[in-house]
Amino acid sequence: MTDKPNLQTVSEPAEGYNDLKFYFSNLNTLFSIRSTLAVDMMTAMPQGGLSRRIHDISAITKRIYAETTTPAVTKLLDKVESAADANSGDWSEWDLANIKEMRRIHSHLAAVPPDLYIASVQVANEGRKRHAAAQNQTWDDVAPYMQQVVDLARKMAEKKQEVFGTDTAYRALLLGYANDIGTISIDDLYENLIDPLKNLRHAAIDKQQGQPPPMALEGDFSRGDQMWLNKTVLEMMGFDFTRGSLQITALSPMTGGSTDDARVLVRCGSDDTFLDSLEDTLYQGARGLYLQNLPQDWKTQPVGQNLGTLMQNALSVLYETVLGRTPQFFDFIAVRAEGVFRQFRNESFDPENLYRLRKIVVDTPIRNEADELSKIFHDLLRYRIEKDLINGDLAIKDLPERWNAESEDLLGKKPQTLQQGPLQNPDWFTGRFGFIATNTLSHMMAAQLHDTLFEKDNDLPNHVRNGNFTAIGAALNEDIHNKGRKDGTLSLIKDMTGEPLSEKALISHLERRYLSDKR
Repeated sequence: MTDKPNLQTVSEPAEGYNDLKFYFSNLNTLFSIRSTLAVDMMTAMPQGGLSRRIHDISAITKRIYAETTTPAVTKLLDKVESAADANSGDWSEWDLANIKEMRRIHSHLAAVPPDLYIASVQVANEGRKRHAAAQNQTWDDVAPYMQQVVDLARKMAEKKQEVFGTDTAYRALLLGYANDIGTISIDDLYENLIDPLKNLRHAAIDKQQGQPPPMALEGDFSRGDQMWLNKTVLEMMGFDFTRGSLQITALSPMTGGSTDDARVLVRCGSDDTFLDSLEDTLYQGARGLYLQNLPQDWKTQPVGQNLGTLMQNALSVLYETVLGRTPQFFDFIAVRAEGVFRQFRNESFDPENLYRLRKIVVDTPIRNEADELSKIFHDLLRYRIEKDLINGDLAIKDLPERWNAESEDLLGKKPQTLQQGPLQNPDWFTGRFGFIATNTLSHMMAAQLHDTLFEKDNDLPNHVRNGNFTAIGAALNEDIHNKGRKDGTLSLIKDMTGEPLSEKALISHLERRYLSDKR
């Protein structure tokens, strides 16, 4: 950015810090524009505008890279960071955290040479088309492109490993999901889940087979009625519609925009039951609440942004999966759904039936079709494969065979086709390594947060039954939302729950849900 900021009259803990804040405030504007363009692409953009929109988003992404790594910013950051190190007593806690976040953002981008960064943007743009084409191809057809993507991801990971000093290249990529993910042993956390959850899954299937199946949900679920119910639930969660909106997307659900213009996008088909759209609303609504409740005084600065994917997913899972699939939540939603859809005396709307519909253990090789418990094994499968791919311990030609072996070990069955195996998700085609693989860490965080909320207020189940989410929102605002990036993801979890991240709360949560039906 070439405009010289005129902030000399504003006090600053070190010369040049206000200039840095000016630079990063402008970067925040670029991030906001890019996010809003993406939201529009998912909702209102005509189909013919896709190529141009991808071009525009790519151009802004490249501009963000160029502006962050420009020599002027690099030199200024070095100068101000040195002053902060030498005179930390002159700095507030928030300002120190802000300069630390400036350095983190700069380091992540500066670690990657321009040619690699531009190549990664191209992969992200082209990957979904490649994935769609791959559905009719053999692995020999797919392998050359996959090799290019993995080679690119390896190079980027190795560059970041040099900068951040992680134990492996793959761990360096995961730093983009949580800034302090290097402090935990992911392997131990995941391995500690396998035997208990395998036993639990077998027990849950046995219990399920001894019961009559739940009734399929029947009724007329118009899109307008579904969205009315979704908006009502989002309002009860505390979402501010004067600074946000709820919209329908025919593509992937997402949350975007900015603190003052949060856009929650959900799927809503006129032929679907209302449960899928409602789950999107809970999941994305949690992200919308996070976005709206970030610290207002720091909303243009790095320290005022959300903590990234791991925390976003944890809050989404807390609302949609841990709280939103309890018997108490279905007590709350059933009577409202009966009224909205005019399905009085419809037995399929019984709260117990709705609850059981959402905890059927599904024996499927497709992650998106799996239940809450089984999805964890799908996540572990991808984690094991991704880790070895990026660290150079697995060749592309051997990937389908490795997928089959992991699937048989973790899920007890092999996929019948490539489409049921490594071609089922576009993430690897777009270079998005780590997204699904770290979901189970977010699940652990959500379960741990839920236990803490329950310990603080034993009446939590009744609050959920009555649709009173105020206390939940207040606790999350105080301990997570309002803190922005002042603290790390895992340190915030430890501060709020009193314990470091552990698999124990998740195991207990799943045992309650699938075996005892408590909470």
